Amino acid sequence: MRFSNLKCFTFTAPFKTPIRTVKADMTERKVLIISLEVDGETYYAESNAFETDWYHEETIESVHAAVKKIFAAIKDKEWTDYTTLGSILAYYRSTPHAIALFDYIGWQSLNDCKPVTVPLGYTLHPGQQLELQNRVKLKWHDDIVNEIKKIRLQYADIKIVVDANGSLSEDDVPTLEAMADDVDYFEELFSDIALYAKYSHLPLAIDESATNIEAIIRYYGVGVRIIVAKYARLGGGYPIKAIKEAIPDMRIIAGGMYEFGLSKYFTAQLAAEFGTIPDLTPRGTYFSEDYATYEEIIENGQLMMTYPVVDVTKLQEIINK
Repeated sequence: MRFSNLKCFTFTAPFKTPIRTVKADMTERKVLIISLEVDGETYYAESNAFETDWYHEETIESVHAAVKKIFAAIKDKEWTDYTTLGSILAYYRSTPHAIALFDYIGWQSLNDCKPVTVPLGYTLHPGQQLELQNRVKLKWHDDIVNEIKKIRLQYADIKIVVDANGSLSEDDVPTLEAMADDVDYFEELFSDIALYAKYSHLPLAIDESATNIEAIIRYYGVGVRIIVAKYARLGGGYPIKAIKEAIPDMRIIAGGMYEFGLSKYFTAQLAAEFGTIPDLTPRGTYFSEDYATYEEIIENGQLMMTYPVVDVTKLQEIINK
């Protein structure tokens, strides 16, 4: 099997509600999409990179440039399985968002891409009103303690996750300890690994800090046993599977990053394999538009989605750049 006929596109859609995080404010989402042929069949993949480097050093522009270079280097290389492809792509691991696109297209070509069903994990932003099931993720804010109390009163058995995006310090630890009994895990509390080591008695997870397997092993060494693994940031599905094989007791939460349906499908497939509640949102949570069509059914806290079919007429092809 070989890659051939690389094409690159972009797609842009407005957020239904502007997104505000501790790192960036956004009113629209632009993504890079590539297509490749494998043995005469065309497949697509979506990059989770952003236009600027607020989330990761790779941007849409840098991923586009890296994809062209990688394609030129590997288009004549033969691969017959996911492991062989992973070995070929590992050489370019300094550009994980770029190799993740080749990884996902390779995975599609090797699998039947059947419908996938996973438990739905909600993310509740301040001011939102949702009917919750399974798990809810809350973004850190000044009134987080009272919000947790309200949710626990309404949903006695729901799992609660608190995400701080690396914004907390040692001064916040007493508050964290006070709410720990109501929280499944705390996600990316600190920006300093020493604090993860010092407060490893808390149920700690990393997200932004899970940049590669070496970093994950360092955090594992100080007591972190949960990672939010975003396939784009780690170079695809194969490296995540390698992490699970190398560290069997690591709890892996599959997550996306304001992704459209095609990328969401791969996140869901990885979540199904790892048997955990992923960071997935129902269709229409962030966007009214998508460049791919698929069926989605939510029932009893489970999300089922079919393999998305790309409508290339909705994409803007990048020509001679």
